[in-house]
Amino acid sequence: MPAVVVRRSDKGFVVQVEVPYEDSMLDVEGAILAALNEAGVAATEEALRRFDADGRPIRSASGR
Repeated sequence: MPAVVVRRSDKGFVVQVEVPYEDSMLDVEGAILAALNEAGVAATEEALRRFDADGRPIRSASGR
């Protein structure tokens, strides 16, 4: 299951990940690392949607 944003509010958002059980602790650590990296990507995408420009030209306060 990929990391997904499951809830949004005015104050923040929640990212959900699923970490599979593996055959060894080393493999579980690798699965945790991969799941948390996916969560970081999902969180960054969410933040970019909130702060990204809408494509309009940037104008200075003087109106030029």
